[in-house]
Amino acid sequence: MAIRVGIVDCSISNLASVLHAFRHIGAETTVTRDPDELNTFTHLVLPGVGSFAKGMENLRATGFVVPLHDWASAGKPLLGLCLGMQLLAEEGEEFGPNGGLGLIRGRVVKMKPADPALRLPHVGWNEVAQSGASRLLVGLGGSPTFYFVHSYCYGEPGADYVTGTCEYGGPQVALVEHGNVFGAQFHPEKSQKAGLTLLANFISIAAGA
Repeated sequence: MAIRVGIVDCSISNLASVLHAFRHIGAETTVTRDPDELNTFTHLVLPGVGSFAKGMENLRATGFVVPLHDWASAGKPLLGLCLGMQLLAEEGEEFGPNGGLGLIRGRVVKMKPADPALRLPHVGWNEVAQSGASRLLVGLGGSPTFYFVHSYCYGEPGADYVTGTCEYGGPQVALVEHGNVFGAQFHPEKSQKAGLTLLANFISIAAGA
């Protein structure tokens, strides 16, 4: 089956840069607002910006919650980006607590850099150190650099589902992985060559692999 990437549009992200990034690496890519279309894709991307509470509200309102669970249960590759990664968690504390999708264990909390001079949101380029095996970082060397914009992240940098961290007043969770469910706290679509390599690695992963 040919690779077809679906980008979920539930009004929590500007999707143009994500769409263009996947098309740049040669992937047939479509933005979808219809949960019934998901079975036409091989890979699914959940982007997002804004608050955890609003993101989950929109997923429920657009009918994507159950289809996303069914997708993950079938072992199909799913990638959450920025807020989309956070929504994969069990719970988020922003305007909360609020329940998340629960596809990856963990709780999303406000970052607390040890250095008070470090402001939030964390904005800019930062190296990501691999912690454990990561299929998304294949071919990217020891510490690739990606572009971040966030104030919240998963709260347990040492958890077994964490496959990459960045340093911002202490280790911060940058990548998570459980089965074929992946999350990137940064924006690969805005991270030049390293970001495109990560997206290419994602679409190389087959369902159930």
